[in-house]
Amino acid sequence: MIIRPYTAADKPACLAAFRSNMPKFFAPGELTDFDTWLEEQGKRDLSDRNECYYVLALNNEIIGCGGYYIRGNGTAIMTWGLLHQQYHKQGWGKKLLLHRVAVIREICPSCTIQLDTSQHSAPFFEKLGFEVTKITPDFFGPGLDRYDMELRN
Repeated sequence: MIIRPYTAADKPACLAAFRSNMPKFFAPGELTDFDTWLEEQGKRDLSDRNECYYVLALNNEIIGCGGYYIRGNGTAIMTWGLLHQQYHKQGWGKKLLLHRVAVIREICPSCTIQLDTSQHSAPFFEKLGFEVTKITPDFFGPGLDRYDMELRN
């Protein structure tokens, strides 16, 4: 297993992982947003540690991705964290999440870490210490609620 910064060449594998999670974890309409966002990530300066997107590879196959960015107000935001559906519940998501948290804590030890997710993934984050701060019904699509969550120091 290796976790490394995302490059433009990783886009097809990340999109495939995203599609594997539709429609339960992501609404179909979010695919275009993710595609556009990945396009911008492929152009980023990889030396900027205040924002990074990673891929998780297993046996040279990308099985997941996720990142973060740090705001100037002492808040870090987790971005587009996901695993290919066939790798759920095997500990890979936890490894990727804990890697991102560790990097954030190294750069900004006092940062509050925030994310938004659906009701389907919220229990995973709760097990790792995140607390629900707000729930918005049907935010991502019909039956796909938004859970805003936070991990404090």
